[in-house]
Parts: sequence; structure tokens; C-alpha cells
Amino acid sequence: MLKTNRRELLKRAAAASVAPLFLPMMQRVRAEAAGAINAMPKRFLFVVKSSGLTPAELVPKGLVAKLTKPGSEKGWPAELKPAESLLDVSLGDHELPDSLQPLSPFKNDLTLLQGLSGKMCRGGHSAWYGALGCYHTGSEGNPGRAASATVDGRLAKSLPAIFPHVGLTLGGKVLSGVKDSVVYPGISAIDTDRPLPYQASPQMAYKNLFGIAAEGAGDQAEQQLKSMLLDHMVSDIQQVQAQIAGADREKLDHYLEAFESLRDRRRQLSGLEATIRRHAPLVDDKYESNVETDRIEAHFDIATATLIAGLSNVVTIRADTLDITYRGLGIQKHVHGLGHAETVPGMTAIEARNRIRRFQVEQIARVAAKLKAVPEGDGTMLDNTLIVYLSDSAEKHHGSCVEWPFVLLGGLTGKFKKSAGGRYLQYPAYGNPGHRTIACLYNSLLYAVEQPHELFGRFDLNLDQDQQRGPLAELLV
Repeated sequence: MLKTNRRELLKRAAAASVAPLFLPMMQRVRAEAAGAINAMPKRFLFVVKSSGLTPAELVPKGLVAKLTKPGSEKGWPAELKPAESLLDVSLGDHELPDSLQPLSPFKNDLTLLQGLSGKMCRGGHSAWYGALGCYHTGSEGNPGRAASATVDGRLAKSLPAIFPHVGLTLGGKVLSGVKDSVVYPGISAIDTDRPLPYQASPQMAYKNLFGIAAEGAGDQAEQQLKSMLLDHMVSDIQQVQAQIAGADREKLDHYLEAFESLRDRRRQLSGLEATIRRHAPLVDDKYESNVETDRIEAHFDIATATLIAGLSNVVTIRADTLDITYRGLGIQKHVHGLGHAETVPGMTAIEARNRIRRFQVEQIARVAAKLKAVPEGDGTMLDNTLIVYLSDSAEKHHGSCVEWPFVLLGGLTGKFKKSAGGRYLQYPAYGNPGHRTIACLYNSLLYAVEQPHELFGRFDLNLDQDQQRGPLAELLV
């Protein structure tokens, strides 16, 4: 009897210590029950590709003749004609380009965004932190330092969750190949000089995110042991902390904060075990595969499950690097070579790049379909999520950053304007009146989560500052 009572007391104590950590979840449940749509959680999935996102390849088929022109060199992709004024066209009357066809079922939630510049960033193989942070950093082979938080890092702070940010990738830096470890690709940061880590191994990412719901007795024992160790670490540090002072005490404060954070996260995960188990992706051979397409698919599965299970509200997938070879798509040339218009057996470099883009878009469509199947509030999870597809090097392999296209899919709880059939939105070209920058898009995302910013990152000194401030009014409701 004494054992039983003690066990019950421990359960109550654990529940009491965990309860405050579930406040965001309880607020979500109450908001949904009350029909408070604006209080629904907002989520972001950033998908970052290498080697440029070719603007002309995003133009709807019926507008290609009007809006594009041949490439500047033989074998190079077509180019987008500079616009003199804002172009806002419904996608309902136009067929999507071939590489975006997988998004056809979601056209009502789709915005193709063109004409923004990002010349406050460096060009070349990668803008590094600049692509999501709007500042110049690094060199061809080195990301340099994070000058401030990138947009995914800032959103992660604004939308707290058990895992504030989840990063998934195939490799490390832009010129590296497949890795099996935690890496710092140099594209995301939570603050100045605080880069965000990415997990390159799907198997390890699964274990870190969903290991609490492991089925095997060995795995469960490992989870229990980790919880016990964390509890003991916190207790031991607290005891030592009480006996010292000065700089050593301050150092222990930081250690204690780190271990308490790990312990609290594990307690949160324990409380969500049933939810995590229900939404955890099915682990199959692709999680251990060395084929790039298998690993990318696994990462997208993990990202989807992470959002649905509520483990994080901000996920960034680095879809490939320049050293990746898409053998699973029959392409026997790495992304770097394709960017230099090197041909491969059976297809041109342009055809190979289109095949890669379509594959990545197919993964985005799979995520959208799963989110759309989950009811939430008066709609679905897709209505409260924004998927942002972009390149880390703007418009081409050696990006000039004068044009930086985006594919936006989702709703953000009604914060973004929609039109029947979706939108094709092209801003006036660089230097023209009405031109805007990628910083304005990121300001728009922050406005949508009620964190208004007038200035994001740093200014392009060759543009009027008013063209770089505030959100894109054409996007926000």
C-alpha cells in the first residue's frame, strides 16, 4: 500500500511540474473549441534548395510567351522579363508549369511570388545566412558569421514549441555531400553568432524527435535511463551550486539552465507520448538508404509528422547541396555540374534541373496533402501553415540576387490574401518604382504572427529605403 501511495504521489508531482509546459497546447485546444480562428497555431516549413530557383520556370504556361525571354547563353534556362509595374494574375485561368504540376490540387492555397530582390546578400554559390537573414556574409566556401537571427530563427522564438526549430538536411555546407551527423549548414540562426543545427541523418532525426514513442523494450529502457540521468544531473548541479560563488557559480548557472531545459523537454515529450506515437512516420529502408532521393523523402516525412504532432512550429529543410547527385532520378551528375549547364546522358542540364525541382515540389505536395487531411478549427492544418520554397542562391546557380523567386503554399490562419485558383504575383523589377525586397516578404511573415517588423536584416544601399521597409501589402489581409 505504501508503494502504491508513493507511486501516486510521484505521478501527481510529475504532473504538477509538467502542467505549465503544456499551456500552449491547452490554449490551442481551448481556441479550437471556442472557434477562435485567429488564435489557431501558425506553422512554417521552409524548403531551401541549392543552385538557384529559375524564375522563368515558375511562370504559368499561358504567360510564358509574354513574361519570359531566351537565356543569355546557349544551354542556359530562359529568363524572366523585368516588369515595369505590379502584375497580379489569378492562377485559376492558367496551367502551372511542368515542375509545379504536383501543386495543382492546392492552387487555391498557392502564391507564386516573383520580382523581389536580395542584393543586401552576397551572390555566388550561396547567400548563406543571408538567404533567410537579409545580410551579406561569408565567402564561396564559408558561411561566415550570423549577423542576426534569420527569419526561421525569429519565427521559432515567436512560436514556442518543445523543439523551437527543427533543421533537416542531406549535407553540411553548400559544397559538401551527404552526411550522417549534426551539421551547421550556415543558413539558419536563432540570434547573432548563434547558428542553428541541422540533422543530416533521417534515422537520427527520427530518434531525436520521436524516440520517446519507441516500441522496442530496449529503446524504452534507454529513454527511461536518459530521464533518470537528467534528473540526477539537475539535482547534483543544484547541490554544488549552493556551495560556490563568483564566476564558477555563474558558469554552473548556465549548465543548470541547459540541463533543466533538456529535462523539461523530455517531460513534455513524455506527456505527448500518445500523440507522438500516433503521428510518428513509419520507419522503412529509406531512413537508412544512401540514395539521396530516399533520404530527402524521409526528411519530408519527418517534417510533416513533426508539425502534425506539435513538436515544432518551425521546420527548415535544406533539400540538397551542390555536391548531391540525384541518382534516384537517373541523373548521373551532381547539382554543381548541372548549374554550369553540363549535360547528362539522356537529358539536357535544363531538363535535369526541372526533374530535380519537380521531385522537390512533389515532396512539398505530399506534405500539403497530409496537412490538408488534418481538421483544425473551421478548416485544416494547411490553412494554418505556410510552406515557403526558395533558393539559397536567388535566381540561378551563381545568383546575382537581383531576382529572388518564392513559392508560397498555405494559409496562416487567414492572414494571407487568396484569390480563386491562386495567385501569380510579380513585383516591378530592380530599380523600378514599386520594387520590393525579400526583407519585405520576411516582414510579412512576422506581421502574420503578430510580431510586426518594419526592417528585417540590412538595407541594400542602392535602393530607396522605403522599398525595403514594412510588409508586402499585397500579401496580407
